[in-house]
Formats: sequence, structure tokens, C-alpha cells
Amino acid sequence: MNLIVLAGQTVILLGLMITGFGVYAVLRLDGFYARIVVTSKVEAMGFFTVILGAVLLTGFSVVSIKLVLILLFELLTVSVGAHAIARSAWVSGYRIRVVTVPKGEESRG
Repeated sequence: MNLIVLAGQTVILLGLMITGFGVYAVLRLDGFYARIVVTSKVEAMGFFTVILGAVLLTGFSVVSIKLVLILLFELLTVSVGAHAIARSAWVSGYRIRVVTVPKGEESRG
């Protein structure tokens, strides 16, 4: 097996692991805004590593140029989309619930 093929497969596997951990993190978080941040970051990193692995597997060709263009478009739009969703939630009145602790109960563990 060629070293570049092994590196490409390893990078794709790393991207799939990043995406899997991101899905787990989104399921564990309870706040809307925290989920938006994690979703956009994980999508960007997971997609970046998977496409980078695919570029390594294809070598320098027309396909790799198309993959790089898709990657650039996705990296430019994922943060804008997450920002638009979060801003529309904020403008429509969605706020984070703040839990207040009664006085004197702060030190209880």
C-alpha cells in the first residue's frame, strides 16, 4: 500500500472521528447557542479533514481542484450560516435561561 493512500485514509478516519465526537457533544449540550457553536466548528473541522483526505487519495487532478473549491465554499458559508441562525434566534427573542440560586445556597456542594 502506498504511503499517500495510507495518509489519505488516516486523515479521512480522523475527520469521521471529529464528526462523531461533535455529534456526541451536540447531544450532551443543553443550550441552543452552545449547540450552534459546536455544530459549526465540528462541521468545519470534520469536513475539512475528510476533504483533505480525499484530495490526498485523488492526487493532483481536476477532481482535487473541484474538492478544494467545494472545501473553500463550505468553509466560507458554514460560519455565516451559524451566525445567521443564532442572530435570528436572538432577534426573535430567544434567550438563555438563567438559573438563579437563592442567597446562602451558593456554598453547598
